[in-house]
Amino acid sequence: MIQEPSENIKKQIYQFYCKIYDSSFDIQKKKNLLTSIAGWELWSWRVVGITANAVGRIIEEDGHARVKSELVRDHFFQGRSKTYENMLKKKLDYESYWKEFWENDRTILMTKEEHNKIEINKRFNIDASIFDLDWQLGYFTSNKVAGFHFTFKREGDFINFNFKDKVEKKRDTSKPNYTYYYSKK
Repeated sequence: MIQEPSENIKKQIYQFYCKIYDSSFDIQKKKNLLTSIAGWELWSWRVVGITANAVGRIIEEDGHARVKSELVRDHFFQGRSKTYENMLKKKLDYESYWKEFWENDRTILMTKEEHNKIEINKRFNIDASIFDLDWQLGYFTSNKVAGFHFTFKREGDFINFNFKDKVEKKRDTSKPNYTYYYSKK
């Protein structure tokens, strides 16, 4: 089980935030630094949900890791840039900082196609096609440098075992050439 960071780690991250906030760096550099201080931890960019289309693609590949290149983690609830803008408007106290960061560091695993159309998808209630995941189980955790962890034996088997019978493939009649999508059953 993966746990939320300890109070000691949270306070160290907050101290870095204060130094970054007080610095004379431009806004973009501050945002990049904020990404770095909490990034690449097992609990960062934690995946709390997966779309039916992502589940379908994993099942189509029988859980093989080659599907990873078609998937992305998206800060679906509030974009990372917006979160950092909120943090840089005014200096936040420790509790407010951690709440803003923790609530908005959650991600949804989705296909790249869904990610590229995220604003449209949000308007058309993509929420209805998202399965909840318990991030503490440790699936799709951050890699040490970039991206997320996906293996056939761990994440692939988990999706196949838990979601194979919960999605159905449907033809998208709005597109030519037999395009398909997945929906929740």
